[in-house]
Amino acid sequence: MFIFDVETLGKESNSVILSMAAIYFEPDKEPSHTQLRDSAFFVKFDVQDQIKRLNRKVGKTTIEWWSKQCENARNKSFKPRADDIQFEIGYEAMRQWANTKNDSKCWVWARGNLDQLVLDSMEEQLELKPIWPFSRWRDIRTAVDFLYGTTNGYVEVDTPAWVEAFDSKLHITKHNPIDDCIFDAMQLMYGKKSQ
Repeated sequence: MFIFDVETLGKESNSVILSMAAIYFEPDKEPSHTQLRDSAFFVKFDVQDQIKRLNRKVGKTTIEWWSKQCENARNKSFKPRADDIQFEIGYEAMRQWANTKNDSKCWVWARGNLDQLVLDSMEEQLELKPIWPFSRWRDIRTAVDFLYGTTNGYVEVDTPAWVEAFDSKLHITKHNPIDDCIFDAMQLMYGKKSQ
């Protein structure tokens, strides 16, 4: 399975994509959060290129929202860096990474639908062949609620004794796309059943 996450500068399908991450895992191998992190794919994009060349949009309320996020999350995705790259280069790098997993029929999980919509919009605009077909996408929130009896798309993680202990407060920075992928994978695999 893949879990995919993007960070954006808006809530519309034509928003600027700041960064993109994905992890691949096989639930029956019971990976730890460290193993998931070590295997993650991440790329950060050139925002000005997307605004000027691709006419991608920036939402004022999203900029305000980013200003309230923790420094770690802002450093990972929001703040420009000299090594930020054009979307097409990062996208093709992700395609190559995904192809190394040799699993063309797996599901691709995302939290809600914005990530898929923004990616689909960018693929269409740039005439890029999708890495993952539309029919393979699944929603994390629905799965977590269905599997664990929750109603908000989140569940406490309870790793088995033989898997490295996980605490989302210690191991996760929200809105770091790698961490968001890891947290979702941990919830899918090790969610605590409600009593």
